[in-house]
Amino acid sequence: MKKPIITTVALLLVLALSSCSGSGTESPAAETTVTTTAAAAVTEAITEEMKNETEEVSEIPSITEDFTGGETVGVKRGSAVLSVVDDAAARNGRALFIEGRKESWNGADYKAELFRGNEIEVKGSFRSANKAVRVSIQFNVRGNTTYNMVFAVNTNDSSYTSGSGKYTIPASAERIIVYIESDELKDIYCDSFSVNVCGDYTYYEEAAEALFANTSDYPSLRDTYADLFRIGMAVSPTVLAKPEYAELIKAQCSSVTLENNMKPDAMLDYGTSISDPDKYQEAPAMKFSHLNYELGFARDNGMTVRGHTLVWHSQTPEWLFYKDYNKNGELADRELMLKRMENYIKGMMEWTTENYPGLISAWDVVNEAAADEGGMRKSLWYQTIGEDYIQKAFEYARKYAPEGVKLFYNDYNSYQKQKQEDILSFLKPVAEAGNMDGMGMQSHIGTYMGVNEYMLALKRYAEELGVEIHVTELDIGADRSDDWEDKQGKYFSRFMKKLISLRKDGVPITSLTLWGVSDSLSWKASDRPLVFRDDLSRKPAFDAMINAVSATDGE
Repeated sequence: MKKPIITTVALLLVLALSSCSGSGTESPAAETTVTTTAAAAVTEAITEEMKNETEEVSEIPSITEDFTGGETVGVKRGSAVLSVVDDAAARNGRALFIEGRKESWNGADYKAELFRGNEIEVKGSFRSANKAVRVSIQFNVRGNTTYNMVFAVNTNDSSYTSGSGKYTIPASAERIIVYIESDELKDIYCDSFSVNVCGDYTYYEEAAEALFANTSDYPSLRDTYADLFRIGMAVSPTVLAKPEYAELIKAQCSSVTLENNMKPDAMLDYGTSISDPDKYQEAPAMKFSHLNYELGFARDNGMTVRGHTLVWHSQTPEWLFYKDYNKNGELADRELMLKRMENYIKGMMEWTTENYPGLISAWDVVNEAAADEGGMRKSLWYQTIGEDYIQKAFEYARKYAPEGVKLFYNDYNSYQKQKQEDILSFLKPVAEAGNMDGMGMQSHIGTYMGVNEYMLALKRYAEELGVEIHVTELDIGADRSDDWEDKQGKYFSRFMKKLISLRKDGVPITSLTLWGVSDSLSWKASDRPLVFRDDLSRKPAFDAMINAVSATDGE
């Protein structure tokens, strides 16, 4: 593979010019004052140079911005508008100003194609009236688009907060973008931003191609666990459209969860709702046709579906919480938001029941209501309805759910001591009212975590709430050691053996869902947290899951 000679300035020019393609704006590099014509000439020279490069790389690619030059290589993402402005709060008196954001993913994009196959460290400093600002990475692997968080910082509007994170980009990735975003839609200021390679740099001219492993002779998790609990995976349309993924999922799973397409921002129809606010005031317009592919796949292959998710602070459009769906107006009052909540839940339940009767086995009614800092998250659901919004959501879900469909609360880090107390405190009234059936433990964990700590929390939820347990989003991140696959496999073995033992002891664990198909498709791809490699070859973690059942037979 040939390696180009790329200077830092040349890299920034390439990034800037490729970013501007089709964007309607010119964004020269922050470190230079090249005109459009001159930039084109430089780019042509770089292209010619890359045709005649040697095997040596003179400089490692880097993106570094402090905005003192008045320009940026970042380009707008979605509806966002970018400009470099004077800012007394910024360290160097200048900042990138991101405004006009209409959706949470709108922000600033930084093209990162030259970092393919390398570990990167991303740093940034932000201020915003939003509670937090997030830096994420987006890329495609075999046609599937993956979105992963690199880091997030809590923000305020008066001073800057810095953060950083590392991420390993798969060699098979393409269309790589590092971007700035926030769940809330207020403006964002950034006074520094950088992307740098960690360690040695390897240049990949194109996304690495690899043949898929033959998975037809793998033992089946679905069959192996048939007498214990359902085995599921998170899926997306692009994953199911690829035969190699689809065949593996059919062989391994008795259940699937739609990774994104049942979340509120995928279901709610802003254009229709805003076109006639009086008509849709109490019942926002909804769209359903995009669900047919994934739900049809599950139905046609004898699987059930976990409905994910109804009421959530994230991936729920902010306009839902405003009178007339106008974000520049006033927040809706309690009475109006209760009607919207009820009608949304009713709409989801009725459409799925009518079109796919018996397919949905469970719903995550409320997702992630516990705040990381303790207590209940002060989401827009909380702000508009009040702290009983969780009880009301489950009340409506029970009202409209078909008989036999189980209703769950779902959260991450639910094994942590303080979070256990918070979750139990606001779920006990729901359980006592008979409106919930289960606790969903997301289980985004790592090999550093004590297995016993997790299992004690799981057992406590079952006993104190009197509900079933679903392991809803399992992935187990690996460490950075040379023998990480072996260590991860041993951890999976301990985890599954403990889980099976609890199930055999009578703890009602009825489902386990792996959050993705392969490492490169995971939302935490850098942690390599799943049981199949990028080419679908089986990892020690997969064998550990298979062998754990026979290892506990007779216990």
